[in-house]
Amino acid sequence: MKHLIPLYCLMSLLIMQSCERKIRTEYEYETNPVFTWGQAYFWGDCYANYNIENHVLSLYAFTDSLQLNDKGQLTGFGQYLYLDDIFVSPADTIFPEGTYTVSASREVMTIEPGSLFKEDRVEMDRGACIYFIEKVEQLTIRKFIKEGSMTVSYTDRETIHFKFDFILDDDTELNGYFETEKLIIYDDSVSKESVSSQKMNLFYKRTHQSL
Repeated sequence: MKHLIPLYCLMSLLIMQSCERKIRTEYEYETNPVFTWGQAYFWGDCYANYNIENHVLSLYAFTDSLQLNDKGQLTGFGQYLYLDDIFVSPADTIFPEGTYTVSASREVMTIEPGSLFKEDRVEMDRGACIYFIEKVEQLTIRKFIKEGSMTVSYTDRETIHFKFDFILDDDTELNGYFETEKLIIYDDSVSKESVSSQKMNLFYKRTHQSL
């Protein structure tokens, strides 16, 4: 009888996981979100130690039902686009116009594909991904961006347009756009704190309250 209890618990857990996967498979996530606000970060040549001179930017875009509280933590429901490593030329500190391709080459005008970073006890997402933060907690999910492109254009000196055409790790498409008159770009290239530490702090603040 003692051996049956752990077996029963294991079977119950497997059934629950199977049901959860089925719910997520049948649920239709927003595939063409309109992002209404966002932030960008300039990291400078943060990969110079790896002989990569290109500058790096990050773009974080949110739908209007998501907000940051006074602790910098994400609240609400919606879509959160996380483009962590966007490579531009060493002469650029903002987003040049043009088409950026999802690629692991780290060349100019590329976006690092999404992946899970693990080192010692540290685990965090890096590269490009989308968080679907849903009202039903079991449906909240992160999906990595593996292919696609982002087009950047300007209509005047301040209004910037981002158009997204991505392929996710489950082979579904993610489109959408983000337009803003004044995109805040934080220059963290001069911070005394390491870039990896800054990114980690941002990641845990923005995701661990929701996922």
